[in-house]
Amino acid sequence: MAFFQKALLVALAALAASPSARSEEPAPETPDLQAQLASIFNRSRPAVVRVRACDDLGVRLGSGFFIDPTGTIYTHTGVVAKAHDVRVIFNDRSMEATVVAADERSGIAVLKTNCVSPFLSLGTSSGIKIGTPVVSIGYPEDFDATASLGMIADRDKHHRGRYFATSHLRANLAVHCGQGGSPVLGLDGKVVGIVVSQIGGGASCYVLPIEAAEKIRGDIMRFGELRPGWVGVEVEESESPVMGSTARIANPVSSGPDSPNGLRAGDTLLSIGGRPVKSSEDILEASFFLTAGDLTEIQVVRDGSPLTLSVKPKLHPAANSGELHAGPTEQGMPTLR
Repeated sequence: MAFFQKALLVALAALAASPSARSEEPAPETPDLQAQLASIFNRSRPAVVRVRACDDLGVRLGSGFFIDPTGTIYTHTGVVAKAHDVRVIFNDRSMEATVVAADERSGIAVLKTNCVSPFLSLGTSSGIKIGTPVVSIGYPEDFDATASLGMIADRDKHHRGRYFATSHLRANLAVHCGQGGSPVLGLDGKVVGIVVSQIGGGASCYVLPIEAAEKIRGDIMRFGELRPGWVGVEVEESESPVMGSTARIANPVSSGPDSPNGLRAGDTLLSIGGRPVKSSEDILEASFFLTAGDLTEIQVVRDGSPLTLSVKPKLHPAANSGELHAGPTEQGMPTLR
C-alpha cells in the first residue's frame, strides 16, 4: 500500500510541474473581436452612402457603397430602377447620381457620380462557409450609418418555391428598410456580397454574392449594356447520374445558338463556362454568368465519353423585355428599399 501511495504522490507532483497544469501559465492570445469590428466599421463607413431616389410613387431610401475612386456605386435596383431623380448622401454632401444599370435579375444597380471617392475593396464569396461571421453597414430608415454583425447561414438557390437567377447567401444579419444595397464584409474588411432582401421581417436577409454584381459591372464596362447569355437548351433530370451529373439535355431549342458541334438531346451536362453542373438546378447558376457573344466551353457526356464543346451564347430573348428578374421577390419576400 505504501508503494502505491508513494507512486501516486510522485505522479501528482509531476503533473503539477508540467506546463499544461500550471495555473499561472498565461492563456494564448486571442484577437480582440470588438476592436476588429470597430476597425472594420471606421475604415469602411466613409465609402458607404445613403441613396435617395424619387419616382412616381414618392421617395425611396436605400444604401450603397463606392467601389472605385471615380464615384461608381453599387446599390439596390428596387430603390432606383424607376426613379427620375437619384441622389447619394455621404460626408454631409448630397450629390446627383446617374443610373448606369438596374438589373432586375440580380437586384443590383450601378450608379455613377462625378466625384473622387473613397471605396471598399472587393473580396470573394466562393470560399465562404456556414458560420462565417460577416458585417453589414447601411442606413436604416432615417438613422445614421449602422453596423450589423451576423453569420452566413447557408447558400440558397431558391426561396418559397421559386428559383433565384443565381444562388444567394442567406445571412443571420438583422436588416431594416433603407439597408437594401448595403455592403456585406468579411472580417478582413473586403466586400463579399450585397444585401438585396429581408427574410422574417428583417431578422435575416439574402445577400447577392459580389461575383454576381461584378458580372453586371463587367458587361457595362465592356459593352455599355447588360449582355445576359443564352445557350438555348431544355434540360431534364435523368433517373441516374452520369459522371456525377443528372442534368440531361431534353431538346436544343430551335432558335438557340447554331454550332456545327452543338449540344444534342441526350447529352449530360458536366460544366458550363467552368462552373460545375450536378443537376438541373445548377443550370441557372452557371447560365447567369454567361455573356452573349463570348465563346464558352461546355463539357458534356455523349455516348459515354466526355466531350468539350465551344459555344457562343446569344443575347437572352427576354433581355430587353423586362422579364429577366429575380423570381423569389414575386412571392412576397420583401426587397429592402
